[in-house]
This record gives sequence, structure tokens and C-alpha cells, in this order.
Amino acid sequence: MAGQEQSERTDEYRVRTYEKGDRDGVLSLLETEWGHRPSTDWFDWKYVDDPYLSHVPITLAERDGEIVAVQGYVPCRLRRGERTVLALKPVDAVVHPDHRRNGLYSRITERGIRRYRRRESALFFNFPNAASLGAQEQLGWSEVAVVPLYYRVQRPGDLLPDGPAGESIGRVADAVTRTGLRLCDRFSPADGTYDVERYASPPADRLESIYETQVPRSFHALREARYYRWLFDAPTLEHTAYVATRDGRPVAALVTRSGGEDGVLVFDSVPLASRHDAFADLLAAVVADNADADVLSVTDGTLPPSLLARFGFVSYELPLVSRFCHPTYMAVRPLRNGDDVGPFSRRALADPENWCLSFLEVKD
Repeated sequence: MAGQEQSERTDEYRVRTYEKGDRDGVLSLLETEWGHRPSTDWFDWKYVDDPYLSHVPITLAERDGEIVAVQGYVPCRLRRGERTVLALKPVDAVVHPDHRRNGLYSRITERGIRRYRRRESALFFNFPNAASLGAQEQLGWSEVAVVPLYYRVQRPGDLLPDGPAGESIGRVADAVTRTGLRLCDRFSPADGTYDVERYASPPADRLESIYETQVPRSFHALREARYYRWLFDAPTLEHTAYVATRDGRPVAALVTRSGGEDGVLVFDSVPLASRHDAFADLLAAVVADNADADVLSVTDGTLPPSLLARFGFVSYELPLVSRFCHPTYMAVRPLRNGDDVGPFSRRALADPENWCLSFLEVKD
């Protein structure tokens, strides 16, 4: 158990795994960094109730009884073909401002590497910012790629700086955008061929069955019902499923996520990596239901870029859009030693062509 594992004391810091009674200290540190205190429901959902681990997956550092650095790990079953392995996403890495430049991030990360190398976990993969990516590369991570994102910017004025000039430009930009998006929607490829069912509580079993109809050979998180149920139970976040049916049979689905800082996300699609023509009707329903959102976001692994373009989504690489968003990097680190061969080797994992990513993988 985590509380029985030996801790490491170097200078005045004790580096260890999570122990019973640490929750308030972890939440206090996150509050210092984030400006708001996460709820205990959020903590328990994310770190206690996940479907794959029997312990709280956190490494941390403390000094004089105060938790001053922390990193969590979110599990998923990573699949390629018929094989799956347990993978962990390092998330929520925070070092208290008064304790930075003491190597604590590296030390708690190294503790995590040693801990999970001894367990059943096969690899880490995550989506760091530019600063964290550099630190992780020194700890054995390999950069995979920048994740291609697409945005349907419906209210560009809200992205401009405050002030009279920004407000004037924003009103013009909003008007031009509304006109352009109306044209896109009018000539979009949706034709109502499929019936679209909406679910405020996404049907996990049905989504799993659709996923299993066409499983890609690329790396992706296993879409099984228990994993879906855990994701959709996230506090403060709302998920809506859109299921396309024909003759009463479900053939494709989209899931949206809202309620967080990212606005509305086209969170997932099944079947994965598919160009099923039902996605046109599904995306039309998502766009219609979210007309009041400032921005809709999606990865290029969720829906074909050609379909996204016809609905007014533009690439993160567009100069105007790139001013308001930061690149989403992806990095991987195998945890087991061995030859660089096989379906989950470092070489295979570091090849961006081997991945199929939606926000289900990218977000936590």
C-alpha cells in the first residue's frame, strides 16, 4: 500500500507517496496555485474512485509537515490492436511558489517513475506545456507531436482585450463571424439521413458497443463502459451524448463536454478514426445545440478535418487563432526496460502516426 512504501528524506524535504490524511494538504496546495480550492468530491472522483487502481496515485514532497509539491497520475487502459496495457497520465503537477528551484518537480516525478516501474503500469503519456515538456525530456520522456486542434470560433470578440477599441473590433468580428458560420451551416453536408438521439446522461454501454464495431490499430484509450462511466461522473463537468441511429440501430456517436475552463469540447467520437457519414448529422446537432458557446473545440483525431472545415472549424495553426491558444504537446515515457521493439516500444509510442487522440485522451 502507498502508506507503507518507504519515503525519501533529502535535505529538509521528505519525498513520498500519498498517505491517508494527505487530502486537505493536497487541496490547500492546489488552491494556492489555482486560486480556488477543489472540492473533496472532485478529489475523490479523480484519485480515489477511478476504475483501475486500488490506491491514491499521487507522489508529493513535504517539509515540516506541509505538502509543498504534488503530482497526480490518472490511469487508463491503452489499446493497440488486440493488446491493452495500463498507462498513466501525470497531471496536476504543482510546486509551492516558496519552494521552487529546489528540484522538487524532478524529485516527485522520479519517485513516480520508480514506483510505477515496479507495478503493472507500462508507460506514462501526457500533454505538458512547453516548460514542463523540457523538464520531462530530461527525465526520459520523448516528445510525440503537437496535437492538431480545430476551433469553431463563434464569438471572437470575447477573445479580444478589454477596452473601447477591443469592444468595437469585437462587435465587427462577431457580426462577420455570424454571417460566415450561417453560410457554413446552410451548406454543411448534414442532410438528416440519420436520426439523432440526445442523452444528458451518456449511455456508456451503448457507446462501448459502437466503439467495438470498428477498433483502429492506433494507440488510444480503451472505450469500455466502466471507463466511460467514471469520466462522465466528473464533478462540475457536463457530458452530452449524440447517438446516430438508422432503422433503430446505433451506428455512430459524439460526446460533448462543457462546464470547464475550456468551453465546449467535442470530447469523443465512436467509431474511432472513422469517416462514417453519420458524423455530419451528429456534428450539425452539436453545433445547433451550442450556438451560444464562444468556441467549440475538437481534435483532428475525433472528426475528419474536411468535415470540420465544412462546419466552420479552423486549425490552431491559423495565425489569428494561434494568438489566443497555446500548443498542446504530447509526450510519452515507457516505464519498463527492454529492447525498443514491439507494439508498445518507445519507437512506436513516439511516432505520431500511431496515435488516435480525442479530448478523452488529452483532458483529464
